[in-house]
Amino acid sequence: MIDSGRNVVNSPKVTRQSAGRYVCSAVNSEGETLSNELAFRVQYAPICKYDRIVVLGASRGENIDVACEIEADPPAKTYRWKFNNSGETLDVDAERFAKTSNGSMSVLRYTPVHEMDYGLLSCWASNSVGHQINPCVFQVVAAGKPFPVKNCTLSNQTSSSVEVICLPGFDGGLTQYFLLELYSANSAIPRYNMTSNREPYFFLDNLEPDVTFRIVVFAVNAKGRSNGVVLEEVTFKDAEKRTGK
Repeated sequence: MIDSGRNVVNSPKVTRQSAGRYVCSAVNSEGETLSNELAFRVQYAPICKYDRIVVLGASRGENIDVACEIEADPPAKTYRWKFNNSGETLDVDAERFAKTSNGSMSVLRYTPVHEMDYGLLSCWASNSVGHQINPCVFQVVAAGKPFPVKNCTLSNQTSSSVEVICLPGFDGGLTQYFLLELYSANSAIPRYNMTSNREPYFFLDNLEPDVTFRIVVFAVNAKGRSNGVVLEEVTFKDAEKRTGK
């Protein structure tokens, strides 16, 4: 449906990407003339703003706000939510969620209490054009802080560089990344820190020789960071391989 201000035209070939400002050009041997600019508005039923399943972590008894963001023209008038786990599918009472003033988002306050409260939340919106076909989907998982990394070692050590290699622990039910902090001996303030998104592997270089350092490695997810694994009394003198405590 195209809305140009006064006229509405139905066309199956028009998509929402067709919306925008248009001008008509006429050209002859004397030059080019442009018409007045015309703004076309394409109306369409709601669709999800993000075309993916969103994973949300929550511990039992924790309140989380689940935001269902959609794109639509005109704005959505109504929303509905459903919850699904391996055993049942339930409609969510309308009193438990609210719609934003511009109709682009509905927010559900959700609190898992029992094991069966973990599963899929689905959200649909409707406007005057029609109903949303594919829902926005959120997977609620039991989650907490990640477990510490383990078996950390130093290898390929020189007078100014070293590789730090660890094994990841349990991610707490959410995507985790890894953080390394480097301290001078007896200092509570890190000299610097670095992160690794895929695995707990770090390469440190340009470090002063004959200075004693302390290295601490953490796993981090949306719930926080794990206890740190500490490698004490690291001095850059030789290629000796050490094992973390």
